[in-house]
Amino acid sequence: MINQLQQKYQLSLLLLLGVVAVLGVLPFAVIRYLEGNMIAAVIDITLVLGIIVLVAYAYFSLHIRMVSIIIAIFINAGVVAIGSANGIDSFLWIYPVFASTFILVKPIEAFSINMLAGIALALLSDIFVIVSLDSYIISILMLSLSSFVYASHSAKQFSLLETLNTVDALTGAFNRRAMSVDITAALATAERNGGKPLLAILDLDYFKAINDRFGHAVGDQVLKDFVAFTTSQIRQYDRLYRFGGEEFVLLIPQINEQHHTFIQHLRTAIKGALKTPDGQEITVSFGVAPWLPGTTEDSWLKRADEALYLAKANGRDRAVFSDE
Repeated sequence: MINQLQQKYQLSLLLLLGVVAVLGVLPFAVIRYLEGNMIAAVIDITLVLGIIVLVAYAYFSLHIRMVSIIIAIFINAGVVAIGSANGIDSFLWIYPVFASTFILVKPIEAFSINMLAGIALALLSDIFVIVSLDSYIISILMLSLSSFVYASHSAKQFSLLETLNTVDALTGAFNRRAMSVDITAALATAERNGGKPLLAILDLDYFKAINDRFGHAVGDQVLKDFVAFTTSQIRQYDRLYRFGGEEFVLLIPQINEQHHTFIQHLRTAIKGALKTPDGQEITVSFGVAPWLPGTTEDSWLKRADEALYLAKANGRDRAVFSDE
């Protein structure tokens, strides 16, 4: 889910940039054409069309990170070209372009691109017979450094916000909001590509007894240990979510025909790893639902929940598969 949030946020910035390019640059292209300044007009039109094409490609392909880097380089190259060709009349475009670069890419990348563009402009442009070179260097350094600090702080704040919105505060597992988004994505991928995702609901057996006997602090630690251990046993792209209380949902986006073996191995590993303070094993019941064509989020969770009910009714410490 975090990657999806980042994609949506970055895509919205790219769309905004596309609008700004049309409304901000296009009028200057028309003016320069009417004035007979064909070189500047062509550069402006190229910038506008290039940005529109790249933003459209990002929107339909979702290759947002790659397109953002290309646009950042493209607009910096554009400002060097227009500054060199049009001189002092286009000099002030340096500042909004340099600031926009920090919106598109990571702060260190933006700073590096800005410095390269700034050096290129200093070498290729003849405006420094009018503008002080010292003032130019100091002003773009101040702009880039200020933007770097602000962009770095914003990135940290955005990362914190993502964590608060997607991660369970107690256990560190993903929360139900993240689960819903990821399940929707997994179902869409399965319908489109014919993959075989797997959904399981995991319930810690007799967890209330642990709380009653040892206290809620111990119960909380058991939940944390369960999440830490289970996460270490699954693959990087598998996801564990806290469903509520001592129930968790495991989403496996892609698995082969050996999913029974994988689940049974995980159940056994958890049983061997988790202990109560007096050394008793902590077991987990699994309700497992392989994906079927036409599955929805609600029907998938319902099948897994029904399988979990059978696992608990048949003595717990077992995995029941909905397709058996």
